[in-house]
Amino acid sequence: MTSNTTARPTPPAATDWHRWLGDRTPTPVQAGAIPALLAGRDVITTARTGSGKTLAFLIPAAERGIGMKPTRGMRPEVLVVTPTRELAVQIRDVARELGMPAGRITGGITPSQTRTEASGKGVIAGTPGRLKDLITRGELSLAGLRYVVLDEADELLSLGFLKDVGDILRAAQKAAGQDLQIAMASATFPAAIREVAERFMHSPERIDIAPARAAEAPQTGDVLGGATGATHLLIHTTREDVLNVTAEHAREALRAPGGCVVIFCRTKALVKRRAERLGDLLPGEIVSALQGNMDQKKRERTMDLLREGKSRVLVATDIAGRGIDLPEVRLVIHMDVASTSEDHVHRSGRTARAGRPGVNLVLLIPEQRELWRNVRRGLPAALQPPLTQQEGQIDRSIQEKQGQGSGNGVRGGGQGRGQQQAQRQGQPRPPRESSTTQAHGRPEQGQKRAARPHPHNAQGLDTGTGAGRVGPQKARRRGR
Repeated sequence: MTSNTTARPTPPAATDWHRWLGDRTPTPVQAGAIPALLAGRDVITTARTGSGKTLAFLIPAAERGIGMKPTRGMRPEVLVVTPTRELAVQIRDVARELGMPAGRITGGITPSQTRTEASGKGVIAGTPGRLKDLITRGELSLAGLRYVVLDEADELLSLGFLKDVGDILRAAQKAAGQDLQIAMASATFPAAIREVAERFMHSPERIDIAPARAAEAPQTGDVLGGATGATHLLIHTTREDVLNVTAEHAREALRAPGGCVVIFCRTKALVKRRAERLGDLLPGEIVSALQGNMDQKKRERTMDLLREGKSRVLVATDIAGRGIDLPEVRLVIHMDVASTSEDHVHRSGRTARAGRPGVNLVLLIPEQRELWRNVRRGLPAALQPPLTQQEGQIDRSIQEKQGQGSGNGVRGGGQGRGQQQAQRQGQPRPPRESSTTQAHGRPEQGQKRAARPHPHNAQGLDTGTGAGRVGPQKARRRGR
């Protein structure tokens, strides 16, 4: 790629930008990234969540006057691409606090609302699908674009978003030419994704501020940030008790006024059921759910309740692990183990932000020990809870099959092939999470009920852990 730094304007003095922070001391990522961006260089920064990355990429634009003036139509000078609607709204609001005319382009709002929101704005934050759609139709012009940011870049450059993001960057480079500057920021930046990112950048400067010891990363080149100020703990429990254990720790964390608790679950269905049940177990607290199937108004209402302090408990899928800034999060509970080390890092980063204390708690059931072992292996030492002897006691016949979970809340979705083999061999079946659902996905009331065997003794009730069937299965009868 041709160098894109020679045509950029001479940057201001390096000391000028501090005024945008008022009396606050620059965070390490701000101290590293802002001067590099002011000098006109492309930058890849990796730092723990809550470390000030949003201001690190917005202040250089504001200091140089990029995106500070209204434009005609949808013709931004600064484009920030994010993986979630909530993060796009959050970045828009931070930009407005800096005095930048900012709007957002995301799903969940009508075309007329999009035009009202994004027209005349020097800064636009948006999600890949909607941005690409408006660029393709010629409604969003990139002719005046000077600065592009990929926030949560590791997610944006994964397979789910890669094509749309690549098309957006190619369109931006074609429209802006040598004037285009690119910044990428994330709490994690796997080596494979970094290689993809660098295809779109010119000699990017790497600013990696991570808790991992230097000796841990050379084999892969991966860089993982995280909530380094948090206390990381692990508690062994069972499917039957995991909801009660969750409620107990949430209740303890919320004894004092203010603050909130974020609880992560594997699937959308589990989020809904567990939020309902935790609402019963935590009287006096508004328990909110956040997952991808919710419409935009409900998602925004949920975030408003949390930021206003009316709701202090959030039950969510990994959608809440990416960049969303909540009031003081005292406790993060992994009710299900994350699918990857990167997802665990992002989840844990919801607490201990901006120097505050916090606790990151993994609730580990026997069925997820092997998955947790794989996740732990990829975590930097600073994010690992103390090792326990039970973690190594893995019964492979009952392990959850990673990536095969149904979590659909209907009969027959609760056991994997290993569990079926355990029953055929006469081993006891692990207890189910009795407080999540009955046979048809309804929250249980009152006392616990014993699991009824399936007519063919090969499938049981929904376990509430995301474990699912693996391999070919016989047709099952419904309606029981």
